[in-house]
Amino acid sequence: MNIGKHNKQMTEYRRLARRVLKQSKLYTYFDDSEFSEQTAFWRIKYKEGQPLTEDDLVKSFALLREAIHRVIGFEAAYVQLIGALALEDGCIAEMKTGEGKTLVSLFVLYSEVLKGNKVHLMTANTYLAERDREEIGRILEFMGLTVTLNIAEASIGEKKAIYEGDVIYGTASEFGFDYLRDNMIKNNEDRVQTGLDFVLLDEADSILIDEARTPLIISSTKTEDLSLYQRANRLLSTFNQSDYNFDEIHHTVWLSENGIEKSEYFWQVKDLFSSENQHLIRATMTALRAHILMKKDKNYVVMDGKVVIVDENTGRAIPGRRYNDGIHQALEAKESVEINYESTTLATITIQNYFRMYQKVSGMTGTASTEAEEFHNIYNLDVVVIPTNMRINRKDKAEEIYRTREEQGKAIVQEVYHNLKEGRPSLVGTNSIQDSEWLGELLNIEGIPYNILNAKNHRLEAAIISKAGTVGTVTIATNMAGRGTDIKLDQASLKRGGLCVIGASRFDSRRIDLQLIGRSGRRGDPGYSKFILSLEDELLKQFDSKRWERYKLKKRELTYQPLKGKFIKKLMRNAQEAMEAHNFDVRKQLLQYDEILHVQSQTVYAERRKILDMTTTKAFTVAIMEEILTTIFIKEKTDEAKKVAIFDLFDGIALPLPVDELVDMGKREGVTFMLKWYNENRLRFNAYSINQMEREMFIETIDEQWIDYLYQVEAIKEGIGLRAYGQIDPLVTFQRETNILYNRFIEACNAAYVTKILTLPVPSSPAETTLALDINEVKRVMKELGIEADSEEESIRMLHESYNKK
Repeated sequence: MNIGKHNKQMTEYRRLARRVLKQSKLYTYFDDSEFSEQTAFWRIKYKEGQPLTEDDLVKSFALLREAIHRVIGFEAAYVQLIGALALEDGCIAEMKTGEGKTLVSLFVLYSEVLKGNKVHLMTANTYLAERDREEIGRILEFMGLTVTLNIAEASIGEKKAIYEGDVIYGTASEFGFDYLRDNMIKNNEDRVQTGLDFVLLDEADSILIDEARTPLIISSTKTEDLSLYQRANRLLSTFNQSDYNFDEIHHTVWLSENGIEKSEYFWQVKDLFSSENQHLIRATMTALRAHILMKKDKNYVVMDGKVVIVDENTGRAIPGRRYNDGIHQALEAKESVEINYESTTLATITIQNYFRMYQKVSGMTGTASTEAEEFHNIYNLDVVVIPTNMRINRKDKAEEIYRTREEQGKAIVQEVYHNLKEGRPSLVGTNSIQDSEWLGELLNIEGIPYNILNAKNHRLEAAIISKAGTVGTVTIATNMAGRGTDIKLDQASLKRGGLCVIGASRFDSRRIDLQLIGRSGRRGDPGYSKFILSLEDELLKQFDSKRWERYKLKKRELTYQPLKGKFIKKLMRNAQEAMEAHNFDVRKQLLQYDEILHVQSQTVYAERRKILDMTTTKAFTVAIMEEILTTIFIKEKTDEAKKVAIFDLFDGIALPLPVDELVDMGKREGVTFMLKWYNENRLRFNAYSINQMEREMFIETIDEQWIDYLYQVEAIKEGIGLRAYGQIDPLVTFQRETNILYNRFIEACNAAYVTKILTLPVPSSPAETTLALDINEVKRVMKELGIEADSEEESIRMLHESYNKK
């Protein structure tokens, strides 16, 4: 973070915030109707998208501040205005828990609408989007804006109405999926998104960093032999540690020489890695990853006979979401539940690339400064730390580190028991379901009552959280009780010192630790936090330190006393920083790989839009045909090669001439003949119908080939990591191989399209053409051509005549 720049920004924000407070007094005399009238005036003034003048920005903030007071009875504080100005500046505002980020969001949403922008507010989950739309959105409606909620599974008509709103609330994934779906449409009327002008991200670090490793994917079912997964699972049941190599730090696993030999014997093949055995090596590797890398009750749970993913950032189960590339099927085989078909990717984009397409991005969260470098490097966003409105009264105690898990467990139970005697509520945070259940068993032994919150009993979340702040309550939770959870304290708990947060492990990121701590001491309440850890912490298992290994292996009696010395605490801190750096590298690498695919997908999407916008397709089709036919009729090709190419082009359909006559033609003669034959056939269709059919055939072709292309790209990614072991830059290799693959994709698209054109059944005359026309498409084109008609039949007839005249 640039301290000098940050201080200069804060000085400016303070000056403007003071002006807003002063200006607010002038609007206390406004009638309710005047608020929307003033909004309408500003919208007209800035409808061309010009930046607001400083005076109008101050006035708009002041007017909205008064509106907030009238609608919900709150007055935005000085520091909240500073946060709003940081958002207006296109920054990420770090505001501590309980400082009213939701209220702050209103100011930048309002100012961006005034400038003529479509405004999207994205949250981490549907509940928050619905809540904010209902509770806070009504203030914007009071100001004369339309506010909508972007819901999943809405119809196209409903989606289009949603995107007509001035401010649209929703989850990041739903907006991203709408973007992908818009680039899969068959008809322009089905496009729903109206532009990527401005987005405000609530819990920005969750969306831009935690979710950045999981790309958005639209998929369909792919039929395959599911028994392969069951057989591969039987193979893995015979494996021991000599059959594979496991890199715990980088979370990768691969077959050893023993494992390859055992696999080849099991599958009864000589070379597991030969091209004809790719399905076997894939099944073997997915089973290996499912058994070695994926942990039950950490990465996933089994609920109602199904394998359900657990979100590693929130600790919540995610029903309906499935791992790709056969991993989910391998897990289903491992857990002996019904195996379902794998999905095929139709369209995909990373969170990073989706948000970088917006003209302007702002965000707010309670924890951002620890990742300030990543926000700046990846998204070009600066982090501004906003001062708190109320002093933080929470006491954060020094961490205690024990040598063994047994000693750690006893220390946590003692801490909980002490809080129980004092009447203070305790929240014990863990990073896995196993750890939460382990601590529950320890409390059971001591007879201490508790509630447990994890992905297995998420349905009880509201009831458990509602009691977590009452006197003497003990709650054990995964990081489900971290971000966004508001634990309300009763008066008795406040008098006894507030909520005590006990961290039972360090998370992969300091941000997650801070979110857990932030459950205590909200809005100036008293509170207390302490981390009680051990050298058997999961974080240290992933951290390579020979000094730590030597320390751990020393035989000592159990002392049940925390370890002393700076080295121990530095060890834990270094492990966490190393894991943060590793995760950053993973996200950065994902972005580098996806950048290549993103550029290609943008080209493909642009081509689709160009086709959908075409009224006539003849020139487009002729250009592609000339390119394909030229490669077939070149002199250098042998007669046999020409013959094969011609048969391939017509895909088994009758040729316009005997094949030998076509083979004898030179380049100019062959291309001229085929184009003439195409033009004569084209005239047998009514003009509107053939243009519509050609549009549909090209869109269908490009989509089919794109799906195949994405599948092949995934196959390249699958094996690309092995290149690093041969001192070859895998990114360079990936770029080279995908570029070759992409060129083949273009060639395959054009060839397949020409085949469809040349093999299209031709009517004997235009009058006999029968095609179910989309009347909405007809009306759209007629409007463009300025044609009016009294009925649908008359519309189609007049449209045909108009095309034929052309």
